[in-house]
Amino acid sequence: MVLEEGTVKVVEWSYFLEGRTMLAGMEALEDWNFFSNFRVSCRVDLNLAAIIEGLGLSVGDELSWVLVATSTATPLIEASSPCAVKDGIQEVSFELPSSSFGGVLRVELEMGLSEPPTRVSSPFSPSRVGHTVFRTSSRVVLEGDAGQLPILPVSFSNYGVKNPSSSLWWLRFMSTDLFYSANSALWMWLNTENNILLTMLDRPDSEVGATWLRFLKVDFVRQLLREALTHPGLSEAEEYPEGSLGALLMGVVRLVGPSLDEVKSRYAEDAGLVEANLQGLVNGGEI
Repeated sequence: MVLEEGTVKVVEWSYFLEGRTMLAGMEALEDWNFFSNFRVSCRVDLNLAAIIEGLGLSVGDELSWVLVATSTATPLIEASSPCAVKDGIQEVSFELPSSSFGGVLRVELEMGLSEPPTRVSSPFSPSRVGHTVFRTSSRVVLEGDAGQLPILPVSFSNYGVKNPSSSLWWLRFMSTDLFYSANSALWMWLNTENNILLTMLDRPDSEVGATWLRFLKVDFVRQLLREALTHPGLSEAEEYPEGSLGALLMGVVRLVGPSLDEVKSRYAEDAGLVEANLQGLVNGGEI
């Protein structure tokens, strides 16, 4: 059994980004990045007694709200802690770990049974904990100065990295399929055991944090160039779909030279010079 349409009135979805409020209906959160403080909330209006009666439950039976977030850039699913459904207008909110999301964000508000009911008056009444009786959702595009590369804080000691407290980051290729979505193929893992990087994660707007972010960006593009020059299947004659790994790699190649073969030749002759030019382009705002 689920609630009839209109039983719960969704007053408003809101997104809170770095202290600013942005209402749902916007196509994109343009100032978002993977280090932003990010919260989503949904305001609802309901008659709790009428809902309890309509579901065939008893007075005192408890229902809870949960917010569930997913996005197109990562396979992660995050859920808020349950909170009790209250009568009247109520705001349900969730602080999102922004480093875990990117691309199109979808947040779903669900109402479900939080404890076994005292009794039920109908065989169709919810009887199991977690039985969902109402859901509504909101979608928004996340974009901004960090792009949509999935960035995830990870403990490197779990992956056998030597001297894990000294390691910085790991650009992990989840797939080398050139027609695969670049947002899904690439993951930038940041080492949570490195105290220097914690400054970047906790205070990205500080001078130290901004310096490390620039370093990260340069190193990220450098590793993309290296992958482009060594990938056996990359070809400038191929038409790669927009947003694919192949399109991304060819875009980096074209930053530093007119053709893939010429960049390969330059890199073989003097890799340091090619990378120095790349640094200038990245830090100069060309990418």
